[in-house]
Amino acid sequence: MWIKELFEGRKPVIGMIHLDALPGSAGYNASKGLDEIIFKAHSDYMSLVEGGINAVIFCNENDKPYSKNAGHELTSSMTAIISEIIGGSNTIPFGVDVQWDLFAALAIAMATGASFVRGIACGTFCGDLGIFTPDTKEIIKYRAGIGASNIKILTNLMPEFSGTMDGRPITLIARTVPKSSMVDAICVSGHMAGVAAPYNQLKEIKEAVGDFPVIANTGVNFETIGSILEIADACIIATSLKVQGKPGERIDKNRVIKMMEAVNQGVMTWAK
Repeated sequence: MWIKELFEGRKPVIGMIHLDALPGSAGYNASKGLDEIIFKAHSDYMSLVEGGINAVIFCNENDKPYSKNAGHELTSSMTAIISEIIGGSNTIPFGVDVQWDLFAALAIAMATGASFVRGIACGTFCGDLGIFTPDTKEIIKYRAGIGASNIKILTNLMPEFSGTMDGRPITLIARTVPKSSMVDAICVSGHMAGVAAPYNQLKEIKEAVGDFPVIANTGVNFETIGSILEIADACIIATSLKVQGKPGERIDKNRVIKMMEAVNQGVMTWAK
C-alpha cells in the first residue's frame, strides 16, 4: 500500500491549509494581493509542521462558488503560493486540492512536487453546483501526459454538498471504483464539510475494499480520531485544528500538538 510506503507504516493525519480567496474568485482581496494569502498560509503550514502533523494539503477552500474549470489565474497563483511556502525544502509530504477541478490540481502538484491530489475523479453527482460528471479517462491520461504518474489521486466517493446519481449501494460503488478508475484512494465524507461520515458506513466501505486505501475525509475530531483510524488508512482534518475549532479561523499549533499526542498514544494498536 502506497500510504504505508510514503509514511513509513503509519496511518497519517493530514492537516488542511485553507487558502484565502485567490485571484479570479468573488472573494479575492486585490488590495492585499498574494502576499497576505502567503503570510496566512505559511503560518498555518508552520503550525501544522511544528505541531507534528504527518502531511498537509493546500486547498482553495474560499474560492466560492467553486468552478468546474479553474482559470489560469488560479492555477498560477496557487502554484506560486505553494512554491513560496514549501521553498524546495519541505519536511513532510503535501498534496493539492482545487475544488471541482482535478486537472488544475494535478498541474499544480506536478509543478510544486506534491505527492497527492484530492478531488472528484469518477461518478456523477447532483448538488449545489448542479450536475457534475468528471471525465475519468481524461484525468488519468492527463496525469500520465504531464509526467505525474507518481502523484496519487484521492477521489471523493460522495462529495460534500451533493449526492451521487448512481443508484447502487455505496459499498458496491466503493468496490468497483478501484477496478475501473485507476485512482489511488477513496475519501469517505459526511454530507457537508465538518460533518463526519457515519461510522458504520466508513467501516462497511473499508471492509468492502480490503487493502485499497480508505481515507476519512470530514468531521474528524479529538473524540473520534482514535476510533476512525482503527478503520481508515488515513484521515484529513481541518476545522478541529483551527483556533477554538471554528471554521474560518487559522490553524492553532497547540490543538495540532494535542491531536497528534492523541494519535501517538494509539500507535501500537492501529497505526500500522
